[in-house]
Amino acid sequence: MASRIDITLEQLHHLQARVDRQKLAEQDWPVVAGLVSMLIARTEARQDRLRAKAAQQAAQQQDKQPASGSSPGTADAATEQSSEPALDDTPPPTDSTEPDPPKGHGRNGADAFAHATTHLHCLAASIIGAICVLCGVGRVFAYRDKVIIRVVGQPLFRPERHVFKQGHCRLCGAIFTAEGSELVVRGGIGTSYIIYDWSACAMLIVMHYFAGAPFKRLEALHQGWGVPMPDANQWRIVDECDDLLAPLYRALERHAIRNATTLRFDDTGSMIIELRRQIHKEIQALESLGEPTRHVRTAINATCLYIETGQAKVVLFFTGRHHAGEIVDRALEHRRASAGKLVAVSDAASKNFSLDHADELEQAVCNAHCYLKFRAIKDQFPAEHTVAGEVYAAVFDNDDKAKALGLDPHARMLYHREHSKPHMLRLFQMCKDKTDGNCVEPNSPLWEPVAFVINQWPRLTKFYEVPGVPLDTNAVEQTLIIPVRYLAGSFAYKTQNGADVGDHHMSLIATANANGVEPVAWLTECLRNHEDLAKRPEHYLPWVYRDRLEQIDSVARPQAPAPSSTSPPSAQPIQHPLRPGTRPARRYNSPPGAAEPQPMVGLGPDG
Repeated sequence: MASRIDITLEQLHHLQARVDRQKLAEQDWPVVAGLVSMLIARTEARQDRLRAKAAQQAAQQQDKQPASGSSPGTADAATEQSSEPALDDTPPPTDSTEPDPPKGHGRNGADAFAHATTHLHCLAASIIGAICVLCGVGRVFAYRDKVIIRVVGQPLFRPERHVFKQGHCRLCGAIFTAEGSELVVRGGIGTSYIIYDWSACAMLIVMHYFAGAPFKRLEALHQGWGVPMPDANQWRIVDECDDLLAPLYRALERHAIRNATTLRFDDTGSMIIELRRQIHKEIQALESLGEPTRHVRTAINATCLYIETGQAKVVLFFTGRHHAGEIVDRALEHRRASAGKLVAVSDAASKNFSLDHADELEQAVCNAHCYLKFRAIKDQFPAEHTVAGEVYAAVFDNDDKAKALGLDPHARMLYHREHSKPHMLRLFQMCKDKTDGNCVEPNSPLWEPVAFVINQWPRLTKFYEVPGVPLDTNAVEQTLIIPVRYLAGSFAYKTQNGADVGDHHMSLIATANANGVEPVAWLTECLRNHEDLAKRPEHYLPWVYRDRLEQIDSVARPQAPAPSSTSPPSAQPIQHPLRPGTRPARRYNSPPGAAEPQPMVGLGPDG
């Protein structure tokens, strides 16, 4: 019986060095003998497993020859399942051990690249089902596909040169042009010599008004790629697209105002050069007359209305010399008198409550703004900040639990009344004790958050008094990033008309994102069918488009092949009319002359 040999890693390194020098010491021979014996045992065990597998497969083939009634695919699958454990060097796991989690290749799986073009690389027809060329014993079966995602760089806009042969009559001067030019010209915006496809128009709108890339920057970027994109042409494109999409924007406004259940609104500073010059002229005129100028409105704001209806979410932007309260009043003028009270949430700015239609609103204020006031004084008043942090941590946790439980607005209100009201009363009592006990003075930094809680208490607690009141205005604050990002790149609008065009495009893009719709594909579909859109814009609303797309995808979703199949899966082409960027799967090693798959009929103007 072999004896146990104890040796350290350092001693093994020294042994390897002596082997390299071919100078082994007397004490090295037992170690070398043990290593050789271990290698022999492993090799013999591996050969025994291969022989057992070969014998097992031979026996199964003999049993299958007489006719057992089972299909070859089923037998192959059974052989694969029964023979795989014999190749595993480790014993099968017991019931008490948990399996290791499956390994991935990163944060995003291959399915996350939804619009990737599929290229299918097939094995040779003789590999599946044949004897393995490496071991010469095992048989090759179909295995899971190896998926590699390859991301390729490309310009945002890709030009196509369409050359039409022409003939000229020398006698009468008539010119004959090859057929097809009308289809190219009608497919976008431009002239008879250069056309910007609807997909290019949609991409330009998103890149300029959502990504914040100025026209000049896009022009300089594509100039190096050999794609001239003059900034004047870009403005013409977005301006004409605004006219074509105007019925869709008006349909969004109508749906939002008539069916709104919750309204969150806020504004941020903006800049319109035309208005700024007008303001300066007004101030100079008053100064020349010796009159005061304090009543001149100098602010230019970008207001965002984040409206939730029973079907969807709608985002509307308005830029000009106004504040958010005036925009809300303007919107409520078109609301039906029979509609119930609308839940409106904003920050506590006084301008948000100076409304002519205040009796039609259940007004609440943002609890996140309240907590931020305590966080601003965290270093000076850590005890008060701790209380506010604990209170709002519990309140927002309760709101998450209510969402996880799927509670309706009334049940959510009762849930908050039971679980969140005691925490809010704790915050109110702390603020009241500070003021009643003269523990805080108006000049103290603590005065602002304490006074905010006391003065806004009825509006802060609307979420457990009225059904459907949101806790905060975070959604509208995040959406206001769009005009802020635009101004960071372009600095200003030149005219009020330019601001209106930007508001319309930003509203469409933000509404699409809020409803889980990819804006470029959606805008492309709307522009391509602009004539039908003018007749029935409700058919192209983002959520209607999304439901139509999901319905088509559910019908056209390819089915995976059976695991026992020895043939490679066939490519299932899906060329979707509502997704302009998709292409059918391309199969490598396909037979020459194979017919191209026909695109699926979509729900465009005839849908």
